[in-house]
Amino acid sequence: MALGKIPRFSPSFSPAEAVVVARQLLRPGDDDAKVREFERAFADYIGVKHAVMVPSARFGFSLLLQGWGLKAGDEVILPALTYFAIPAFAKALGVKPVFADIGRTTHVLDPEAFERAITPRTKAVVPTHLFGTPCDLEPILRIAHRHGIKVIEDVAQACGARYRGRRVGSFGDAAYYTFGLTKNITSLSGAMITTSDDALADDIRQRLDGGGRAPLKKPLKEALTGLAMMVATHPAVYPFTVHPAVVLGNKIGKDPIHDRFGEAERTWDKIPSYYRDERPGALQAAVGLKQLERIEALNGARVRNGRFLDGQLGNVPGVEAPTYPQGAEPIYMSFVVHHRRRDELAKALRARGVDTTIGYMANCAASDLFPEDTARCPNAERAFADLLHLPVHPNLSEADRAHLCEAVRQAALEVGP
Repeated sequence: MALGKIPRFSPSFSPAEAVVVARQLLRPGDDDAKVREFERAFADYIGVKHAVMVPSARFGFSLLLQGWGLKAGDEVILPALTYFAIPAFAKALGVKPVFADIGRTTHVLDPEAFERAITPRTKAVVPTHLFGTPCDLEPILRIAHRHGIKVIEDVAQACGARYRGRRVGSFGDAAYYTFGLTKNITSLSGAMITTSDDALADDIRQRLDGGGRAPLKKPLKEALTGLAMMVATHPAVYPFTVHPAVVLGNKIGKDPIHDRFGEAERTWDKIPSYYRDERPGALQAAVGLKQLERIEALNGARVRNGRFLDGQLGNVPGVEAPTYPQGAEPIYMSFVVHHRRRDELAKALRARGVDTTIGYMANCAASDLFPEDTARCPNAERAFADLLHLPVHPNLSEADRAHLCEAVRQAALEVGP
């Protein structure tokens, strides 16, 4: 990255996907046929029998709960550190979210905390492979099966990651993924559910039947945004445009990138019916297929960068690097570090040209959105208070990585423990 300026992320959307968009516009095909092609390819990639493309991960999650007949009074266990919309959608169905703590430095669901949270009303658990790190699935599955609990893997941030040699998303009863612009694989919005349960897959498809396709303007807008992001994070452009805007925004207490791609926390009185008319179509499926061709290369670059950071930042005073469950092969969707004075560290890093973010995960166990579902989850509290995301995207060069690690060392020395 030119002039030692490093953006917090860089999109996977590339000129290859832009060509796909143009071809699809010139020769529009059958929506159902192209979507089915993407679904088959994705199911084969994950190693399951079925994949069903859905409007969003949260809507897909709600379809799973409905498909298994969860009703008011039933409970679903989720990690306390998670995206607020998932427990909010459970509540919209009348299902009670129950929060369990995460590992102190793995940041994924702690199996012992999961077991302590089980009650006679527990019907499902959501092991979230957060930041690209697979959960310790072996004990989670063993506990779930002993209690007759459905396992829904949240793979929104870990598509392609492996646990004990198998891709995550192939272990539980079902899994969901999301393909937004900031994920490691994009289809210009949309999401996927995977399962090897024939009856469940049929139920989900029937629930989707009758809904309309997403208006073409939505994926086109995402494509234009992806192209703009690609240009904006280019080494010849970013130091003179986006980075100064980020620095200026932070001086006045704003984060323009988070404001653009974040989502205001809110609750829903019901599952929004408009999702039924936003089913992804041929354009999104075609982009997804092209991205699937590139995912191993994109993830491979993330892994190289993440392992480099693992090796360089483990002994920086005041900075605590992540750890990973035994058997987990993370894809480093994010590289998060703990620091007691996180905001000061972030400011010191920006002064050295490194943009960072605190992310958008919340400690839902202590959130005002779930006042009746609160629980004490000290590891999630700590993570919410002092986690900082460092750049680990595929477009980092060797020089970028070296500069990033040196910037962290200098910033940590300046800020103090």
